[in-house]
Amino acid sequence: MRLNILWPLLLAATTAYAQPAFNDLQKQAEAALVANQPDQTIRLAQQMLDVQPDSFAALYLLALAQADLNDLQMAAQTGMQAYHVATTEDRRFQAARFVGSVRFQAAQYTRSEMWLRRAANHTQTNAELQSVAEAFAISKQANPLSMRFAGSIAPTDNINNGSKDGVLRLEGIDVTFVLPEDRRSLSGVAFTASTELRYRVAQSPAQSTTLIGAISGATYALSSDAKDLLASSPNPDVRAVDGSDFATVTALAGVERQQNNISPLGPVRAGLSFGSYWEGAERLVDFHDLSLEQIVPVGRDRTFRLKGLVREQLARTPNLLDSTRYDLMGSYAQTLRNGDQLQLSLQTSRVLAGAENSFDEYEVGVGYGLAQPIFGVQLYTSLQFGYRTYDEFVTTLDGRDDHFISADATATFQDVSYFGFSPSITVSSSRTVSTAEENTTSAVQVLFGVTSNF
Repeated sequence: MRLNILWPLLLAATTAYAQPAFNDLQKQAEAALVANQPDQTIRLAQQMLDVQPDSFAALYLLALAQADLNDLQMAAQTGMQAYHVATTEDRRFQAARFVGSVRFQAAQYTRSEMWLRRAANHTQTNAELQSVAEAFAISKQANPLSMRFAGSIAPTDNINNGSKDGVLRLEGIDVTFVLPEDRRSLSGVAFTASTELRYRVAQSPAQSTTLIGAISGATYALSSDAKDLLASSPNPDVRAVDGSDFATVTALAGVERQQNNISPLGPVRAGLSFGSYWEGAERLVDFHDLSLEQIVPVGRDRTFRLKGLVREQLARTPNLLDSTRYDLMGSYAQTLRNGDQLQLSLQTSRVLAGAENSFDEYEVGVGYGLAQPIFGVQLYTSLQFGYRTYDEFVTTLDGRDDHFISADATATFQDVSYFGFSPSITVSSSRTVSTAEENTTSAVQVLFGVTSNF
């Protein structure tokens, strides 16, 4: 009974004695680290851990000493332990930032970027966030592997790019047909996802060579109105249509080569890729692209690009024709004095795919992004308009002309961030007016996604 009474008193006395001893060990370990005596720091830090196994200070001092001895793997593991025992945002940021730095020194760039994104979760000042962004950019530049992911959910009033009026008129004979329900505009929700992997296999001041793989897809959920419209069809095949019938997948693989010493204007980039396109689970076409791009830096804040692309497309179903597409694109990007971003683009295209599917197209675009957030919201807007002309078309007497316009605005909520990603909302609207009235379409959608802050 006496021992049971004395035990709490003895434990309290031991703890009271251990704390001054621990503090003394910490001071000695810090002094040894400053004096460039990492071996001594490690010995003292391990004694601290004998007293307090979950001590952030001991683990962090141990990790710093291991890094000074160039034992980067152990330093990263100890830094991770320090992160997990940290109880404040300052300490979590400190540890995550340290692990990111050590992984970078060990040339483990992808791991470095992951820990830098984790550090971004615990930043409390703009200076801390800026330091993480700068370190991330350096790691990304050094990393031969880059990965880009995107995803979105987008309610839209026209998931299938269907006809606005739902009618087909034949010129010259004054006959009007009602289009099948699945060719009229159907509302619903689009779910999209994409990923791109790039691996730099060679790099020097004169050139770089990169392998590329990408896949993107979209699927749809029909609204109740769209389901009701399809259900009203007398055609059982149309009644059986659902959102997945409009699902698309595009996959490609290729190689890109940038040469920095063959043009006095700036870098020249050439690309070759091969891919396939599926719609409604059916593989419709295979394609291969050949591109050539001239990049012209104009000072530190302006860049002009001129790009040509040729796509050969081979149909895999009898309902489609082989085609060849030629694109010529010019773009100009400038950072204005106030930091805002201005982008201008001009594109001309020619598609050869049989008499009634060949056309010429011209498009102009402008984009503008504000440098300063408004109430924590980063804003970007863009506008595109263009013209498409067919010499011949099946439902008209003198070809077909389309005028199209699209506009969108994106708001990124930078005050809400997780792993360096912030939620974004894009509102977009598009309209095409065609002399072949069945191809007159319009669509409005609201897209919910995420955007990287660095």
